[in-house]
Amino acid sequence: MKRTADVQLVGPESPLTALAGIGPARAKRFEALGVRTLRELCTLLPRKLEPWPAPTPIASARESLGARVVLSGRVERSRFSRFGARSLVRVTLGDESGSIDVLFFNQSWLRERFAKGDALDVEGKVTDTKGPVLVAGRLATPERPFPAPGTLVATYPSADGLAAGFVADACRRASELVAAELVEPLEPRWLAARELPELSAAVRALHAPRDLADFARARTRIALEPLLELEARIVTRSRAARELDAPAIEVADAEVARLVHALGHQPTGDQRRALETLRGELAQARPMRRLLQGDVGSGKTLVAAFACALVARAGAQAALLAPTEILAEQHRASLADFFAKLGIETELVIGSLSPAERRRAGARLASGAARIAFGTHALLSESLEFQSLALAVIDEQHRFGVAQRGKLAAKGRGVHVLLLTATPIPRTLALALYGDLEVSTLREKPAGRGRTITRWMQAGERAELRKLLRERLDAGERAYWVVPRIDQPVQGQGGQVAAGGVDDQRGAEKRFELFARSEFARFGVELVHGRLERDERARRLARFRSGESRLLVATTVIEVGVDVPEATVLVVEEAERLGLAQLHQLRGRVGRGARDAHCFLLGKPIAAERFRLLERERDGFAIAEADLAARGMGDLVGVRQSGENAEGLGTFGEELELLYVAREWVSASEKVRLAYLRGASAVGSI
Repeated sequence: MKRTADVQLVGPESPLTALAGIGPARAKRFEALGVRTLRELCTLLPRKLEPWPAPTPIASARESLGARVVLSGRVERSRFSRFGARSLVRVTLGDESGSIDVLFFNQSWLRERFAKGDALDVEGKVTDTKGPVLVAGRLATPERPFPAPGTLVATYPSADGLAAGFVADACRRASELVAAELVEPLEPRWLAARELPELSAAVRALHAPRDLADFARARTRIALEPLLELEARIVTRSRAARELDAPAIEVADAEVARLVHALGHQPTGDQRRALETLRGELAQARPMRRLLQGDVGSGKTLVAAFACALVARAGAQAALLAPTEILAEQHRASLADFFAKLGIETELVIGSLSPAERRRAGARLASGAARIAFGTHALLSESLEFQSLALAVIDEQHRFGVAQRGKLAAKGRGVHVLLLTATPIPRTLALALYGDLEVSTLREKPAGRGRTITRWMQAGERAELRKLLRERLDAGERAYWVVPRIDQPVQGQGGQVAAGGVDDQRGAEKRFELFARSEFARFGVELVHGRLERDERARRLARFRSGESRLLVATTVIEVGVDVPEATVLVVEEAERLGLAQLHQLRGRVGRGARDAHCFLLGKPIAAERFRLLERERDGFAIAEADLAARGMGDLVGVRQSGENAEGLGTFGEELELLYVAREWVSASEKVRLAYLRGASAVGSI
């Protein structure tokens, strides 16, 4: 531990406020980058490394929209503005070729920094806001001038109120302060075999590299850190699960055949294999840990229902945890006939139940009168008890943390766990990310499904969309109109709001109002979003399912949990705001019946590549692989910041290789496993 001037001990686990220049306010802003300690600061990965450029003449910079440039000139004037909690310092900078406004957002401490005639060196991005401006990224000072042109400089992530230059400086100072105290848990021979530096040297080289090769090696070593922590948790969970005893769920062949018949559908080959696997694992005295992944519409819910029925017919209980009330309600409603045929009682446990309804549901589960519970986070309440919980099904499992999943499993002894995901990932990555789980995959779609045709609609094609929408609704079919935001009032020319059109982007509530006053009102229009009361939302969805209303305006709350086979048209406004996986999930709301369906994407050209991929590709696994290849594994394992392809780390394939390396090293050494459990405050059982 090092001692600062005020004799406080400073080490890798010290808070950011131990570093000069970072107070509580700035420390809070660093949390947006996932940084809370000096260790996390000095291992923050730069996005890329490139030579520092020579200053660009301002006249040339004005013609270089989107470029990052360095400008050198003199201050002509400066202004300060405040907008609520936000602020703007605007500096007009000039040189012999011209002038440009330089913008400093949310850096109010600079308001008195600039005087007319001062020399100013600044780096930033040229942007168009009613003319070219420079959004400042870094500001040179006499104490910290810019590097000489050609010097290798790393680009760091930034956050609201944190300029990238300040982040870079903080990372360098943190590494100088604590790098020597970072203990390397990995075997020297492992590092040597991959030509990687030990941890303290890697931290120093990461923020002050000698050359590109030095930076690449350091970045790879630091990128291993979150992967090693992930694999340490996985290996620990796997070992803990093997030590538990579980209730053996054994059901006779004749009863299994009855359950399959009651499903009401002939299982696909993939479903049948999954059913047989689940039956075999549930019959063992060791807790099942299985991930069931499949594309939208592949029948995961029926497989999960079969597993729940097996447990119930054996005299035990099952719980299905869903991330939203709509999904929990939909699961219970869609499976009501199946469980009724088998004489199995179910309960719904969600947050919007009245206290009396919650007590009634809890009493039936505690007594065993209800064998299956469908619910949201309300199932995790400490006051909710089961008589004999033997199976926990977690739908949309990526929306729940390990601790939440473990909390449900802890409501029984050795509870079997089945995780469901409709966000497919390649099997190789699934095995690395969920190495403590067995993986089943559903690729086949049930027979009798129509095609879903996806199309990106350009501005001049909206009349065609209105015509097709009228035709489908006239034929008695249903349509979804999805708007990402609940409300976003937009005025047309002269402040007037156009009625009945579909060309202008609006929030869901405004879009609903427009449809309700348009020619489409005769079909019946409903509005659904997350702020509605449960009973009112249920009534609106019921009218849509029955055909009393045929057009449903909604937010992305319908992404999962709404199954209406008669729905054949899906329109998504502002589609550029949504990712590939979410758009594919939404597309899965149509094409669930025998008729062909249409998915129309209304979005800006900025997302053209994403839209074109969805137009030509319907396989969710192929889409997932393309998505991962484009953005890497950042969202899954935290290798990247801000979703950007970071230079120096490599391709998705190289990232996946690192994940396997981390798994190999953690499995090979108990010392390494324990060292990387330091960041896990609680290691769950699933």
